Amino acid sequence: MKKLLFWRLFIVLSLGGVIFFSLLHSAAILSNEKMSYINQSHQQEILDWGANVQSLLAAGKFDELNSWVNELAIREETWATVVRSKIDVVSGNPLNQRFWEGYGIGRNVEWKIHLDFPDNPIMEVALTPSDYHFLIKLPARMRPGTYMSHAFWFFRIIVPFFAFLALTIYLYRYVMTPLNHFHKATQEFSRGNYDARIGNQLSLGHDELSQIAQTFDKMAERTSSVISHNRNLIAEMSHEIRTPLARVEMAIDCAENQIDTATMLQRIRSEVITMRRMAEDTLTLAWLENEQPSLTDESFDLAELIEAIVEDAQFEYPDKTIQIDLPGQLPLRHSNQRALAQALENIIRNGLRYTPVGEVLIIQGDVEDSNLTLTISDSGPGLDPKLQSAIFRPYFKADNQVGSRKGFGVGLALAKRHIEAVKGNITARNNAKRGLDMVIQLPA
Repeated sequence: MKKLLFWRLFIVLSLGGVIFFSLLHSAAILSNEKMSYINQSHQQEILDWGANVQSLLAAGKFDELNSWVNELAIREETWATVVRSKIDVVSGNPLNQRFWEGYGIGRNVEWKIHLDFPDNPIMEVALTPSDYHFLIKLPARMRPGTYMSHAFWFFRIIVPFFAFLALTIYLYRYVMTPLNHFHKATQEFSRGNYDARIGNQLSLGHDELSQIAQTFDKMAERTSSVISHNRNLIAEMSHEIRTPLARVEMAIDCAENQIDTATMLQRIRSEVITMRRMAEDTLTLAWLENEQPSLTDESFDLAELIEAIVEDAQFEYPDKTIQIDLPGQLPLRHSNQRALAQALENIIRNGLRYTPVGEVLIIQGDVEDSNLTLTISDSGPGLDPKLQSAIFRPYFKADNQVGSRKGFGVGLALAKRHIEAVKGNITARNNAKRGLDMVIQLPA
């Protein structure tokens, strides 16, 4: 088994998990980045405050500047100030222009805000000259990351929950769709609809579920065939047994009335033997059809077996000739002597039944390419070519057949099942000259 279902589920889960967590991680980082910067309008507002400080400072209005800064701090409920720094070089290189361009006491409004720090940072707007600084602690209303707590729940609980819910629904439907078809098919089959098949409702592939479905369909096909065969066999046997039963009843009536009692008793015995043989053959045929055994556990010489069968048949039909054209030995391995004996006996007796008195039944055998071909040719009437496969059905009746070959019991059907049980096959065809050929092919 290739375990296609396992690999499909593995690919879906692994790739889906990797892609999901990668996207989730990227979305979380992106959201964190977006929420770590001060809003553009707030940035501009702080810069406007710095510009106002710059204008008052340039005009030398220090008292007005002091009042405005204090009012701003009170209004925004924060801390704000304007300071002047003085940096002296104690040792090393003197301060250059690059230092003064990048030097600041607070954070630039464009810088990222660390959301994990509980206190708001001190922001700075650069002034001219560069040793003056406008500092303000970021007002609470301007702090970014207001929705950080919501993002925490969204990315760590809500998104994974719905993602795994969607994945579960997909996998559930993927698995349950064929299982639902299994359920419907088994229900229909249990209710007596023996034509119910999963393959009629579902497109089957090569994964494990499809293999199970194909196995079920094969089982259903086999079971349906057995049930149908047994029903037909019972119905046909019931029909066929009525005639000998009627003859037995008539013979009993004659015997009770002292009409040729000895003949009637012989008639009853003959009919009982016929019905017993019919019942035994029917039961054997039903067993072969139901079990389909593989009878390949014996080795023997087919030539010897045929000679023994011909000897018995010749005794039963002394007015007909049996001609044997076989090699000295026909060794068979992995076969079954009893099954082939019953099959060949039925075929030979059937051929002798339709061979006219004084005519010949020919048995020929040949081995080629490890295959043994056995041909049994009678001298009776031929058979309509359209019926050459139908004669192997139990109790087959040829209503349109011209001549004496119109009815068949269980013998040929039983012979066919026996031959198939030893891995062989049998076909019927009209002889080029006269009569019917039964061609049996066996693995030598």
